[in-house]
Amino acid sequence: MYTRGDLLEAASRLCAAFATNSSIPTLLSHFTRTPLPTIHEHGHPSFAPFIGRTFTGTDGAIQYFELLQDLLIIQDIQFDAEDMWIVDTESMAVSVRGNGRFVWKATGQAWDETFCYRLGLAEEMDEGDDGGINGDKGQLKVQEYLVWSDTGAAYLARLGKLKEVQEEREKEGKETSRSRERRRSGCGEVVGAGLEAYGSCR
Repeated sequence: MYTRGDLLEAASRLCAAFATNSSIPTLLSHFTRTPLPTIHEHGHPSFAPFIGRTFTGTDGAIQYFELLQDLLIIQDIQFDAEDMWIVDTESMAVSVRGNGRFVWKATGQAWDETFCYRLGLAEEMDEGDDGGINGDKGQLKVQEYLVWSDTGAAYLARLGKLKEVQEEREKEGKETSRSRERRRSGCGEVVGAGLEAYGSCR
């Protein structure tokens, strides 16, 4: 059985490559070829071309990372310290949280995001000359790559509406803050507020 350290090492190699905007061939080098790798970013398929679909095999992984490269600028990726990563040695999986800044290239709209990975790990087995799998122990790599991200922000940025929604939210936040201030000062919706004979709250 692999240890926690073994799983962390394999998972951190892929995370480090993603954080440094490594090339697609470098990213692929951290995935198994046998068994076939799978990538799935959870969310509704209408949000973005890389969301809500399962990309299978090396060709599928290439397609996924090419879509990210074509559609997004990815910046300032950081992950939690490794002592905060969740490691399951029985199911051979590592869960990790990261954050970064994303820009939808076509609209130029950007957002800060916290995301989570669940990385399922497996031994990379070399194929023999006869096409079979030899019995040697292979290198530990990522076989299943699951992503949970801010798909709503990506969708709004894709439509060019994210900035509008952000500004609307900021405006609502300021109005809510002013309302709280009025209540704390004794003005606004409080008991006795209708007794105008005793003065105004202005």
